[in-house]
Amino acid sequence: MSNSMRQSRERKLAEKAIKSAQSQDPRLRKKTVIMGIDPGAPEADRAVSLAPTSPAANIELRLFNHLNELHDTKSTQEKIAKKTEWLPEYLGYIDGCLAVSPSAQNTTLVTLMIWAVDAGEYALAVRIAEYTLLNDMVMPEGYSRNIAEFVTEQCAEDFNNDPELAIAHAELIKRIIELGVGEQMVDQARAKIYRALGDALKEAQPIEALNAYKNALRLNSKVGCKKEVIALEKLLNKQTTGSSPDATVGSQADSPTALAADASVPASTDSNESTDTSSSAE
Repeated sequence: MSNSMRQSRERKLAEKAIKSAQSQDPRLRKKTVIMGIDPGAPEADRAVSLAPTSPAANIELRLFNHLNELHDTKSTQEKIAKKTEWLPEYLGYIDGCLAVSPSAQNTTLVTLMIWAVDAGEYALAVRIAEYTLLNDMVMPEGYSRNIAEFVTEQCAEDFNNDPELAIAHAELIKRIIELGVGEQMVDQARAKIYRALGDALKEAQPIEALNAYKNALRLNSKVGCKKEVIALEKLLNKQTTGSSPDATVGSQADSPTALAADASVPASTDSNESTDTSSSAE
């Protein structure tokens, strides 16, 4: 994000923290949808507003029909395949939305962000997520995770399952971590994305990878990277003693712990796991 966007988001986070105690659910406060209908609204309400009187209405009518087709599809893999096929049809709409700020709640855009995650279009999903958080948007009805938590956890799970995918998205993983700063999120989700960062960096930047793995384990001791920590510590000890044969072995100055100083990790106040385990909810 640009400096101006980051500063604006930081101001919004501060305002949100002040108002959070007395504020109602944003879904109840924000009745305005930026373009036409709200696909997250009850079906009866959506049907009334489907007259295709503008390009935006046509986009939302198309999404309404696609959501109905997804609802009738039982296979998760088929749902993902359909989202992957349909997502390019909405790229112009997405670019148009992202060009306008500030913005009201836009459930159409947030829904397309969810599709982007499911379709493996992680960079697009993060672009939308950054914009939606900047404009204080929320997830559609039916999701218990907020935007930052959803994107963080779903992307992290894909990267954790495929280290090569993590390596290819190392810089994007750093953006996802930044995305969650100041946002409510369970520790398990943050742990997964830090583990993904460790996987992405362990070959090229072992010190930074060790730091990421330690952050992951601090948040969740069962995140699954203890062996990687041991291996990296051995590697760094070997490199240190090999490059400094006269140094005192095991000294604090040469230890991998000193080389990999722990970064500060934003803590979540919610220690429970997320309840919406599927990313394919309609």
